[in-house]
Amino acid sequence: MIDRESWARLGVGPAATALAYLFSAFLGEALAFPSAPVSALWAPNAILFAALLLAPVNRWWIYLAAILPGHVLAQVSDAPASQIVIQYIVNSAEAAISAAALLRFESEPRRLGQLSAMTNLVLIGGIAAPLITSVAMAMAFVPLGLTDDFWLTVVARTSTNTFATITLVPLIIHFALRSERGWPTLDRRRLLEACIIGVCLAVVCVYVFVWPGVYDERAPALLYAPLPLLIWATVRYEIAGVCASVLLLGAFATWGVLHEVGPFVVHSPVRNALTTVLFLNVICIPLLMLAAVLQERKATFAEAARREQQLAHLSRVATVGEISGAVAHEIRQPLASMLANAEAASALLASGEMDVQQVRPILADIIADNRRAAQVIRRMQSMLRYSPTDRRPEPLNELVMETLALSRADLHRRQVVAIQSLGNELPRVAADRVQIQQVILNLIVNACDAMESVAPGQRRLWIGTSMHPTLGVELSVRDSGPGIEESMLERVFDSFVSTKPSGLGLGLSISQKIVISHGGRLWAERSPGGGAIFRLTLPVATRS
Repeated sequence: MIDRESWARLGVGPAATALAYLFSAFLGEALAFPSAPVSALWAPNAILFAALLLAPVNRWWIYLAAILPGHVLAQVSDAPASQIVIQYIVNSAEAAISAAALLRFESEPRRLGQLSAMTNLVLIGGIAAPLITSVAMAMAFVPLGLTDDFWLTVVARTSTNTFATITLVPLIIHFALRSERGWPTLDRRRLLEACIIGVCLAVVCVYVFVWPGVYDERAPALLYAPLPLLIWATVRYEIAGVCASVLLLGAFATWGVLHEVGPFVVHSPVRNALTTVLFLNVICIPLLMLAAVLQERKATFAEAARREQQLAHLSRVATVGEISGAVAHEIRQPLASMLANAEAASALLASGEMDVQQVRPILADIIADNRRAAQVIRRMQSMLRYSPTDRRPEPLNELVMETLALSRADLHRRQVVAIQSLGNELPRVAADRVQIQQVILNLIVNACDAMESVAPGQRRLWIGTSMHPTLGVELSVRDSGPGIEESMLERVFDSFVSTKPSGLGLGLSISQKIVISHGGRLWAERSPGGGAIFRLTLPVATRS
């Protein structure tokens, strides 16, 4: 039994499709070229095609049945019953063939940002399906006397359906998916840029296609005038930018033909109309392919960045794991102190001779030890958590101090003396706090590993911050180990290259990628006094 809400969900999509089909059919009739069987924009089939792509396959019959009343209503006044029936069948077949083919060849047919999906949309939904159904319709029309020119009917219907499919279907799919995911916050600068592109394109189109007397022997060159603006819209707004800008271009080109001005008013009305629509198709298809390539490339880079972030997180967990034993020991100390103080307070209560002045320092020690343990745990949680990159103005000295506090127990266990030299009044750097702390921690752990062969009394770690003359704020980490060979200074940042017998060779590689993504630099040097120096620079944060 289907409840009322289910019936409502079943009915909203087909009803909206039927209304859009009816309205676009009337609009297509109004946009028909004079003395030519061609409409500037015949959208009903494209709307049905997009609706079937968005709907479950088992509900397609509901959509096909829903458009029938609108189809009949739009044509009943000026078309015989046989023509109405034939056009309903071929229109439904075109949309169903296109949607079924995309579902067959694409695992995610609605992701038109993939080049393969866009190619199939253009070749199958935009060319093959309209051509096949147009031939079938013309073959049915000729015996019934509904058309005198077989090939004109085929070319006219195919070209108009192609233009509607390649401009409207990607646009409908784009807005439908955006509605599902939720609309992003409005970016005023992008909105302003879109308005500028639209206004400039309109001005150019008015000059090329509408302004009387402009089109002369310079005509071929003038047809290229809108192209830079179309490419601008494609690069900045991808598929939605292509469809919207080409529709705007088509509106001005059609207006010029209807008023017998512009580059396409040179032949008979039929040839003028077909030339206009074919020109728009030729302009739109390569731009759609370019938009799909750009969108697919962006998705690839986003996926690569996500995987790099996951790898950086795993590297951070591994680095923290190396010092976890020492950190656990550092937590154990305040816990033991809290236990001892609690037992002392319990003994005072049991003796019956409790003095408030004796209990207060015990409670103060318990609170201090608790805070100390909580700080260690908080630092560990901060380093171990997985979160998106969040760059903010951060004080580098504070990041260094927190990282040293986290690694203090490990430094003590390895008998390494850390010597700080932090610059005063340094400007803040634009950084993701956790990622930069990961880099600093990795440099500290690597320096400690490099000093394993050095006598415990000679293990020194110098860490300092200062202003670099040109690159922003600089952090340097120097150790008293044996140093790095000259041939390894650049290779130490390569993946899977390590100077440690048990090292994976990913820590420095990931650290360098993190620093570069922040707009900084990370490099290694040989110290004149022995050991190695790693220098890191980060750009100064700009005021927002």
